Amino acid sequence: MLFRMAPNPDSPFGKHAARLAEFRQWASVAKSQTGKDWLTQAREIWALKHAGGRCGVTDYYWFRLYDESYLRGRGAKDFLGWRLQDPFNFALNPRHAVLPAWDKLVFHQLASAAGLPVAPLKAVYHPGARLPAEFGVHLRTAAEVEAYLRCQSHFPLFAKPAFSQQGVGVLYLTGYDRGQDSLLLAEGGSMLLSEFMKRVVGSVDRRYHKPECGFLFQEPLRLAPEIERLTGWPAICGVRIVCLNGPDCVVPIGGAWKIAVAPNVMDNFHMGAYGNLVAEIDLTSGEVGRVADGLGPSAGIGEIHPRTGRHLSGFRLPDWPELLRMCRLAGPVFPLMKVHHWDFALTDRGPVILELNDMGGTQIVQLFGQGLLTEFTRDFLKRYADRAGHPWINDL
Repeated sequence: MLFRMAPNPDSPFGKHAARLAEFRQWASVAKSQTGKDWLTQAREIWALKHAGGRCGVTDYYWFRLYDESYLRGRGAKDFLGWRLQDPFNFALNPRHAVLPAWDKLVFHQLASAAGLPVAPLKAVYHPGARLPAEFGVHLRTAAEVEAYLRCQSHFPLFAKPAFSQQGVGVLYLTGYDRGQDSLLLAEGGSMLLSEFMKRVVGSVDRRYHKPECGFLFQEPLRLAPEIERLTGWPAICGVRIVCLNGPDCVVPIGGAWKIAVAPNVMDNFHMGAYGNLVAEIDLTSGEVGRVADGLGPSAGIGEIHPRTGRHLSGFRLPDWPELLRMCRLAGPVFPLMKVHHWDFALTDRGPVILELNDMGGTQIVQLFGQGLLTEFTRDFLKRYADRAGHPWINDL
C-alpha cells in the first residue's frame, strides 16, 4: 500500500510548493478582481521583466500591477522590483559613505551640528574615554549601565544599539522591578536585567548589530496630539520618505505613513504581519490617501482606521512643510549618499528624525499605484549612480 506524504514545509521542496500555492491563490484573486485569466497574467509578468525595473511574479501581485485602474503615472513600467531594491541603493550610496546610516552616534553628532531635529539622548553606553555632552550620561562599563537602569527616575527609555538597522535590538522600557531585578516593557511583560545586558554587550544579530559601537538610551517622543486623536493610540507613527539627493537639489520621490495599531508600541509594518497599517502620502501636501494592511491581492485597501472608525484618507499630516524642509537641509549634510531613506516621527514638538537609512525597503512606498522608477529617477540614476558597477542602469 502506498502512502502520499506531504512535503516537509521546511525543506526546499516544501518551501517551493508553498510559494507556488501562494502564487496560485494570488492569481485567482487577481482574476476575480479584473477578469484577467492566468494566461493574460503570465504574459504581463513576462513583459515586465523587460521594462527596466525587473519586476517579477511577486512584484506583479504585491503592487497590484495587474489592475490598471489601481495604477497611476506611467503604470507598471515605473515600478522597481525587489530584485533591484538592493542594487538601486548600492548604485547610489557607495559603501564608504554610509556610516551615518548605520552608526547612530555618528548620525546624531552630524545631524545635531547641522541643526536637524533628532531624538534627545538621555544616556549612552560606550567604552570611549570621552563623549560629547549632548550624548547625555556617559556609561563606560556594563556595571554603570546596570546601575543606571536600576534607578526608576530614568524611565521611560527608548533603548537601541548604536550600530544597527531594521529595528534590531530595539526596546521601549517603562520601568524597573526591583523585586525581580527586571525591566518593564511597554508592550507588557518584563525582561530580566541580566538578559537585557546580553544585548548591550553582545550582538543581537551579527548582520546588523555591532555591540562595540555602544548602546543608546533615548528620551521617548510624544505623538502629535491630532494623530493620537485619529488613531486612539499614543505609539509613534513614523513617516518613511525617500529622497534623491543631487548636488543641486533634494527631491522626494516616495513616501508612506506607518500607522501603529494597538497594542503595538512600534509602527513596524513588516508586510502586514504585525497588524499595523501603512498609508500613501501626497508628497506635496502631506495628505493621506489609500491605506493598506498588507501586501498582495488579498490585502485590505481602505480609508478607515480599523479601531477608531475615523477617516484616515484625507487627513493631512501635521507640519508637513517643515518635514520637507528638513529633508532639503539634510541633503548637503550627507552629500555622498545620493538616495536617503528617512524615518521621521511626527511629534508634539514637530517632525523629529528617527534615523537615516541607506538600504531602506522600497516596497511600502510603491504599494499605492505609483512606482519609483519614473523618468526623473531613471535620469538621476544615469547621471549620479555607479553605472560601471551596475550596468543594468544603462538599459533604463
